Amino acid sequence: MKETPLCTVSGALVLLRLRGRFAELVLAIVLLALLSSPALSGPRDWTGVWDTQWRDGGAVMHLQQDGNRVIGTYPGFEGIVQGRVDGNQLSGTWTDAAGSGEFTFSLAPDGQTFMGRFGTGEWWTGARTDAEMARTFLEVPDLSSPERTLELFLRAGNKSGEGRSDRLGAALPMLDFSAFEDPMTVYDRIGLARMLFHIVDRLTMRVWEIRPAEGFGDRQEYSVELTQAGTGHAHTLRFRAGERSDGSDAVAWRLVVPPEEEMRVALDALLEIHDGEVPHSRQHHELRSPRATMRTFIEQWDNARLGNSELFLKTMDLSQIAAAVREDEGALLGEYLVQVLYRIGLPLRQEIPDFPDRRGPYTHFVHPVGSVEILPFQQEDGSTIWRFSAETMASARALFMALEDMPLADDMERGESTPFFVIRNEVRSVHRDLLRESGGGMELWQWLALALWLVVSIPLSWFLSWVVVRLFRLQGAEGDQDEHVLAPETRFIWPLRLIFVAGVGLLALRILGLPQTVDMPLRVLIGVTLSLAGGWLAYHLVDKISRTIEAHSHHFRYRDEVLRSLATSVAKLAVIIGAVLFLAEILSLPYQGVLAGLGIGGLAVALAARSTLENFIGGITLFADKPIEVGDFCRLGDHLGVIEAIGLRSVRVRSIDRTVVTIPNAEFVNLYIENFARRDRILLRTTIGLRYETTPDQLRWVVAEIRKLLLQHPMVTPEPARARFAGFGDHSVDIEIFAYVSTSDINEFLAVQEDIFLRLIDIVDESGTGFAFPSTVNYLARDSGVDAERTERAEAIMRELRKGNELPFPEFDLKTRSELRDTLDYPPEGSANSDPRTDANK
Repeated sequence: MKETPLCTVSGALVLLRLRGRFAELVLAIVLLALLSSPALSGPRDWTGVWDTQWRDGGAVMHLQQDGNRVIGTYPGFEGIVQGRVDGNQLSGTWTDAAGSGEFTFSLAPDGQTFMGRFGTGEWWTGARTDAEMARTFLEVPDLSSPERTLELFLRAGNKSGEGRSDRLGAALPMLDFSAFEDPMTVYDRIGLARMLFHIVDRLTMRVWEIRPAEGFGDRQEYSVELTQAGTGHAHTLRFRAGERSDGSDAVAWRLVVPPEEEMRVALDALLEIHDGEVPHSRQHHELRSPRATMRTFIEQWDNARLGNSELFLKTMDLSQIAAAVREDEGALLGEYLVQVLYRIGLPLRQEIPDFPDRRGPYTHFVHPVGSVEILPFQQEDGSTIWRFSAETMASARALFMALEDMPLADDMERGESTPFFVIRNEVRSVHRDLLRESGGGMELWQWLALALWLVVSIPLSWFLSWVVVRLFRLQGAEGDQDEHVLAPETRFIWPLRLIFVAGVGLLALRILGLPQTVDMPLRVLIGVTLSLAGGWLAYHLVDKISRTIEAHSHHFRYRDEVLRSLATSVAKLAVIIGAVLFLAEILSLPYQGVLAGLGIGGLAVALAARSTLENFIGGITLFADKPIEVGDFCRLGDHLGVIEAIGLRSVRVRSIDRTVVTIPNAEFVNLYIENFARRDRILLRTTIGLRYETTPDQLRWVVAEIRKLLLQHPMVTPEPARARFAGFGDHSVDIEIFAYVSTSDINEFLAVQEDIFLRLIDIVDESGTGFAFPSTVNYLARDSGVDAERTERAEAIMRELRKGNELPFPEFDLKTRSELRDTLDYPPEGSANSDPRTDANK
């Protein structure tokens, strides 16, 4: 079902569920949009003048809408359109000299363009244009003289680009087709008019010089021979007097269209310098002649909103302007030159030489304060292009000042202008004295504007920096308590103030149009300020971000201190390099050549910075391999300590003596690294010695009890926990204990080891034997020997086990191992770490 505006409005009422002023604001915006929507405003209006195009053609069309009916014409082809409007669509029929057919147009939401199709499926598009374009087809042209007729014909032809032959429809009343006897359609006449234009376009003439010195008198025909610059090829144009189309008594001079074959021969001769091809519509962008350069310069200025396109700048020799300001200064000087040309009066392009092999300068205008000339320049590839000379650009400002009071020539007004000329025109309207020169080549209003910049930018920068600092919480950066970290005012606030002052100044320079003698020093000062303050701010912002990440890293599931450290170092290095390159750009230093030279002198640079490169590569290796992280306790060769920082150049280690050891990355990657922090368990390995008086069964009992202890202890892994009679020592019978404690914390391991050792003392004591000690005993009295009762008890237990085939050698059986596992109390009963409830149950 098609959604209606009322349904949409009712749906919008859901917004009332929201609370507060936000809901009111959203609802107001929605209702405003609905009230202005096409669905509520009715059918769209197609009335107006449209510049339309289709494949290989186009037409200027005038439409008039009455209700839902639309009727229109495109006089260039004597065409008529009729149709009906349905919403944004217009459907109907077209009829012209070529035939008839159907069409469908769809108006864009902004009402300024449409997309359409012919009934055959070919596309047909259009955009609104001014009524002036339509009037050129309807007004009776001024054909009072041959030179006036030729001028109007050339202007119409110059407006017709590739695929826009319809623009020549306005020139048809200026032409005499009496040489053709067969009936012709408007398409035929336009085709012949285009061929004649291609001929005249290859010639060079001064239109107002074709009038004979003695006048026309009673002549009915007049001929003039015109030549092609550089080749000497000539072509004769004939004019014939006739009646005006409006029925007046005045004479109308029309340009006679020669027979088609005659025009083909003439055109072939004139195209020899262009390899026999008619130049395409953008070939003049190659700047191969003074005419091409002048045409490109004016077209690019009229088409570019601010006139500073790359091609526009290419038409001017800006080699005398510093590279740092070349684009902005070039655009400004270009507009000065445009204003000069508009006051001189732009000639027809056919009045400018079009000979590619010309080598002499073309002088367009001469004035006591300067001239306008176009010179050839040889490029690196050997080709030649034409540009407005450096002298012309240097005098453009002075020429404009000298010609400023000269009114613009007819039809020379430009819709868009740069901010400088807009402001200057406003200043001129206030008081002319504000434009007088007041030193340094600057006008009084420009000095006042610079003073205003300082007055406004300083308090504005203080306020903006305060907002930024509060918004991003720069005044409380992590690490501010560190005595080695500068205060926030030094790191952030003052650089921000300088950046804002310089930024406003840079904007002022772009719109004030200052002379290069003043503009360049100010740009250098502002650029240096931006480079230093911006680099300083960015450097400390990187440091702040790094510290913030470090302080909150425990919130992240993934944390990589190596990556953070390396990224911080690389970012700081990039900031320094960027600031240096920006400064080099501002100072017009040829840093590109220096960077390019690194390719040739790379070996020498690598040798000179070998250790630095080795450390950098070592840092990359640490990041890729990740053998350590910040906080790890490691043995690094002869050093033992905690990793404190991993940088682009070195690793810092806090030793157990609390000293800081710095190891370059190049050396660090070659060290044998023992990372204690990555242990999943800790080895408990020790050997206890019993007295030689210990009987075999006593020894067996002790070993069995130790195995029970290891199996029963919850902090000892059952595999590969073992206790073995290891051999005979110098003073003892040795039992080796080998087990892993389930912890990676050294402090917890020491506690578990302590508990096991204490239990070992209990086992040995209970067995009736004792620990041996490496000493010589001199018996001065009778030795009481070992405890006979306990010895008998231990031996009795072993006899019972032997008798029942349950002797735990070499291992306990699986059932016994399973029964014994994790049955021991740990922490032991009475320990401060034990669970009282568990002890009570026992």
